[in-house]
Amino acid sequence: MKILSIQLENFRSFAEVSFQFHDTTIIAYHNGAGKSTLAEAVVWCLFGTDIVSRQKQDEKLMRLGEKRMAVTVTWLIRGKSVVISRTRASRQGSTLLVNGKRAQLGQIEGWFGTVQEFLSVFVPGYFSSLEPKEAKTVLSRCVPDLPKEDVLSRMNPESAARLQNDQFVMGIDSVEFATQKVRQELKDTEEERLRLEGQCQAYQSVLRRGEPEPYVSSITGEERARYEAAKRELMELEASQGHRKERLRDLYARRESLGRTYRALRDSLPQADTHCHTCGQPLPQDQAARILKEIEHKRKASIAKMKGMLEEGNAVKAEIAKLESMPDNDTPHSELVEFVQNMETRLKDEHYREVAYAAQLRAYEQAKEHFTQAQEDLQATEEHLEDLKQKLQALQEFRFEYLRAQHEKLNGLFRHVAIHLMDVNKETGEVRETFRIEWKDRPYRLLSYSEKIRCDIEIGRALAQAKGEAMPVYVDNAESVQHLMDETFSGQVMAAYVANGTLTVSQMPEVKGA
Repeated sequence: MKILSIQLENFRSFAEVSFQFHDTTIIAYHNGAGKSTLAEAVVWCLFGTDIVSRQKQDEKLMRLGEKRMAVTVTWLIRGKSVVISRTRASRQGSTLLVNGKRAQLGQIEGWFGTVQEFLSVFVPGYFSSLEPKEAKTVLSRCVPDLPKEDVLSRMNPESAARLQNDQFVMGIDSVEFATQKVRQELKDTEEERLRLEGQCQAYQSVLRRGEPEPYVSSITGEERARYEAAKRELMELEASQGHRKERLRDLYARRESLGRTYRALRDSLPQADTHCHTCGQPLPQDQAARILKEIEHKRKASIAKMKGMLEEGNAVKAEIAKLESMPDNDTPHSELVEFVQNMETRLKDEHYREVAYAAQLRAYEQAKEHFTQAQEDLQATEEHLEDLKQKLQALQEFRFEYLRAQHEKLNGLFRHVAIHLMDVNKETGEVRETFRIEWKDRPYRLLSYSEKIRCDIEIGRALAQAKGEAMPVYVDNAESVQHLMDETFSGQVMAAYVANGTLTVSQMPEVKGA
């Protein structure tokens, strides 16, 4: 695969520009003017990250003051032209299109791998900057999966037997998933063991104390009978006192009501008026006689009603006087009250003792019933825990042997590079996992910039070869790499040089060793 063209809109320092690329392309411009931007545009277009694979960098990549950013890269993939574009036009994120249609899930990764895999080939120096775990992951995914049987044959026979029936359909990813699953089960089982240990200890403690002494009440039947009788007497006395006070309240209220009604009737007794209301002259005799008769009838009715109220009021007064004459301090005998209070305290204590006995008896019976089963469960859990530990150890050994075998294959692709995944302790013979890169038998950290680029180009070439796909390489600061074009590249090469003048992207006319 190779890049045919790149079109930028408001990306970094570029407003709107497009470039054509060739099998070997020279990019020339002065420092900080946008040479590396072309490589970063390719990465953002494919994966939505910056050139070191950091996500959510759109705001930093967009040209200052703009609200829209777009990159379109035309690729030649397996003989066909493919247009891939990414557009950021809102804060909701970017849109990725392939030939004008939304990219399908996994489509980009199917062509280019993950962003880390792509950058490990595309940008020399990226792979060597990865953390060891990330670098191992890139290597493991670029090298074809190994048959499970080949890995088992390299392992300790006992560990291999534990994994004989396990299915690892996704290579090292499947092993990682199985390892995480066993770790979680191991954690859950350890928690279950702690729970069962605590349960067994609790049962043992209960059984050592023995069966609790039967509960016997300290209160006799005679005392209970006396208590019930005294309690009834107090309740009756309290009810009587309460009834008297309540009756007095009702009588006081009735006396007040009768008084108000009586006074109202008395003040409103009708009076006879036999004069004309208009002129004040005496009314005719017959009309005056009729009025006097009506008034007299009404007065008699009111007086009769007042008499009845007066009689009822006298009865109320008499009952009030009778109830008020009763002694106010009709309290129960203090000895009776003290006896009832003491008995209630003793009964409460008896209840607590009875509840405690029932709880102890229940705990003892449960301990006697479940202790043996809890011991058996604990033993089974400990056996399962040990089995899980051995399974985890077997998976770790499988992963180690898988990576070692896989990278032995990978190292076979190198000419000057050596990747070390393990160290052997010369005294103990212990093998421990590590990650070191050497080039021409020299540690990577001791290499010059030029040598590091050559080392990374060789690694990228091997990764591309392992994937079976020729992939482009973008070399920045190419002027610092001596005889860059003497290197062997598996595919397209883009080399950025520092130069004065305007930005130029052009084809190199002749490439030695191409």
